[in-house]
Amino acid sequence: MILLIMSVMVGGQYLLTTTIEEKSSRVVEVLLSAVSPMQLMTGKILGQMGVGVVMLSIYTGVGLATLTAFSLLDLISPEKLVYLGVYFVLAYFIFASFMAAIGSAVNELREAQSLQTPVMLTVMLPYFFWLPITRDPNSTLSFVLSMVPPMSPFAMVVRIASTEPPPFWQIALSMAITAAFALGCIWFAAKVFRVGLLMFGKPPNFKTLVRWVRMA
Repeated sequence: MILLIMSVMVGGQYLLTTTIEEKSSRVVEVLLSAVSPMQLMTGKILGQMGVGVVMLSIYTGVGLATLTAFSLLDLISPEKLVYLGVYFVLAYFIFASFMAAIGSAVNELREAQSLQTPVMLTVMLPYFFWLPITRDPNSTLSFVLSMVPPMSPFAMVVRIASTEPPPFWQIALSMAITAAFALGCIWFAAKVFRVGLLMFGKPPNFKTLVRWVRMA
């Protein structure tokens, strides 16, 4: 789970920083003369996802090499690696969408803190439930956390890696719910991104972002 959180946060944080820099330097106005806001946001999200994929691949490769050296490779099945990859993509799109929206809405990095903090807390929340999930991966708490986005990717990865992995129907349901939530986040971010890139002045709050979504 820590590996997943790190990979998602690194890519998302860099996306936030570059978006703010491009907006504050007015580079984004030049870019918008060539592409639409949706194309720009999609390109930035996919580009930064590559950074997360590389990071995840490197650490996964190191982990597999270590397990191989100690003849413990059979502890990690290919199926679990596939699940890790799927949940990384879902978690990344959720987190990156929020970061892109926040980056387009503010003028400086320090202005992003108030909007960024709730997002960071939701990503880190499963970390505080790591021990309860590990001790009883099939408890009601574990089940609920693995079904409620944006915590679901991280909680479900812990459950899958446990000695008592969940049944496939729970994994499939969790993926479906998380995918639907990710699409909703992308839609929300696209609306904010479209309006926020050309907005300057007082940094917005969440109420303002909702108003922008209605405007777009």
